[in-house]
Amino acid sequence: MTHSNQQVSRRSFIAGAGAIAAGAALASAATPALAPLQAQAATQGADMAGALAKTVEHATYKPDWLGDAPEVAESDIKETVTADIVVMGGGNAGTMCAFAAVENGATVAVIEQQPKDSIFYYGLHDVASFNSEKAKSLGVRDIDTVEFLAEYQRRSHNRTNPRLVKKYIDNSGEMMDWLASNLDPEVADAIVVDTSDQDYQAYVDLGREINRFTCWPGTLQVNYNKGAAGLIEKAEAQGATWYWEYTGVKVETEQGTTTERAERHDDDGVVEFYDKEVSQITAKSVIATDPDGNYVRFVANKAVVLAGGDYGGNAAMYEDLQDEKRWLYRSHGLDTSQMRCAGFGRDGSGIKMALWAGGTMDPNLRCLVDPQVMFASDTYTTNVLRWGASFSPAENPWGCPFVWFDQTGRRFTDECFMGIFGQRIRAERSKPGRYYVIFDSHWKELMSRTSPEHFAQPMGKPGNFDLEATIDAWVDRGAQGAEQNEGESVCAWGAQTLDELLSYMPLDDDVRQSIKSEIERYNEFCANGRDEDFGRDPKMLLPVDQGPFYGMYCVEERPMTGTCTLNGVNIDENQAVLDENYNPIVNLYATGNNSGGRFGIEYSTPMQGLTLGMAMTLGRVLGKELAGAEVEA
Repeated sequence: MTHSNQQVSRRSFIAGAGAIAAGAALASAATPALAPLQAQAATQGADMAGALAKTVEHATYKPDWLGDAPEVAESDIKETVTADIVVMGGGNAGTMCAFAAVENGATVAVIEQQPKDSIFYYGLHDVASFNSEKAKSLGVRDIDTVEFLAEYQRRSHNRTNPRLVKKYIDNSGEMMDWLASNLDPEVADAIVVDTSDQDYQAYVDLGREINRFTCWPGTLQVNYNKGAAGLIEKAEAQGATWYWEYTGVKVETEQGTTTERAERHDDDGVVEFYDKEVSQITAKSVIATDPDGNYVRFVANKAVVLAGGDYGGNAAMYEDLQDEKRWLYRSHGLDTSQMRCAGFGRDGSGIKMALWAGGTMDPNLRCLVDPQVMFASDTYTTNVLRWGASFSPAENPWGCPFVWFDQTGRRFTDECFMGIFGQRIRAERSKPGRYYVIFDSHWKELMSRTSPEHFAQPMGKPGNFDLEATIDAWVDRGAQGAEQNEGESVCAWGAQTLDELLSYMPLDDDVRQSIKSEIERYNEFCANGRDEDFGRDPKMLLPVDQGPFYGMYCVEERPMTGTCTLNGVNIDENQAVLDENYNPIVNLYATGNNSGGRFGIEYSTPMQGLTLGMAMTLGRVLGKELAGAEVEA
């Protein structure tokens, strides 16, 4: 890696999509793609000219949040840094890319906006990987990766790139073993299995499938926030440099042409293949600002990697790109202008830099890590029993496979459909308010049959919340709890009979009677092995008929905005950013939440920890590939 404080005389770089294929050229309608329309417009008059204008308007669409790439005068560049690989963003994916690249002989510069002494990496330690030696040493059984890939693609309706997903699956075990062997011993020794087959023994014994969805336990918990500093120290000793509190501004590119194989046919349908000249964009460098606001150019000999995280913290991007959430908010009469992710959302700057350079957005249904980790209420005085408030079913029962009722006291969904996802999706499309859950002494058996989804509730693990003792206390508390703030600070009750339980809960008579009638109907379904109302999987049909009985409530106040967004720019299986012709932009790559192709419809989880597992594995794969190392196909 080399440094220079002198201003550099070099070729003029053309930055951003606005100045390349989708900018001034399209604005004047002077592009090869529009040439046939231009010719027709010249001969067919005003109607065709209007159609051409609409085509140009569509092609040059630029949302307000994107704007134009910043202009930086050559005279304002105060320093130049040269490295083989420039990584814009030092989060989970960016650091793993840098570690792998420098280990394989490349020089690396990492541009990171956060301060060194207070950087916070995404996530809550769950890292999904497959068949690592570390996992095997902790008792995790091997996972059939072909079955997992098929399940993943089925959940996304094949919207995710199977080659990219397979690359993650095939290389995740190596990533985990590398991580475990390179972390400081105190961090490595603290790696534990989040959920195992034993935690879900009945689920495993019953075939690992509910509603024809399959999940796998075996995620490991790794405290990356505690361990990253030691890894960075090792990487810098090998030739990487972290530039703390530096902020990426834009990617500098160069416009050129290349040839690609094309075909054409004559009037008789005879096909001819020929070499067609097409535009080609090449990424050359990154402009960033240092902590004092000075411009620094980072020249990349091999590659620029965009790893700047998601756009969940950028309200304007969130509102425009998150179509489902925007319309959910509007359906509830809520203000969409300040929607953003809770907790971990980034500013979307890496995505904007890719688009300015000529990239395109992932066209998938844009989704989030949802349900979110944190939840705040404007209406209710506590966060007890709110979505995402904690990680035990006694404090956050959404996703538990009990019997659920809406504000009117009626069942409203199959409670076991995709764990917490199915219930949350249905509740967000209903009237906001309290949702009630009733269960009985069958609860332990029912919990052992549930899927190990996101926010799954493993039973009996050392150090976990003591649910059994807490539930027993609900019965001891009895009517006393019902008298406290009319259930506002007490949100869980227990009793020996169902009638007694319902008398404790803050319900009006109609809702109380409705719940009782619905439980009777549900118990009939259990006896017959067939849920006539919602098709609940027969293996999950255990009756609510044996005391003690328990009741809780949760609140759906407004649609969740998620923890982070999951769809960035279009990439191929090599994580190269694609232009509007689906051709790679030379030397420009995106990984982690800057990239698309990984999540298609929603963050449904056949295994917990997929966001971190995928980001860290694909970041590491990219670093190795850019440095010329071999990776799993």
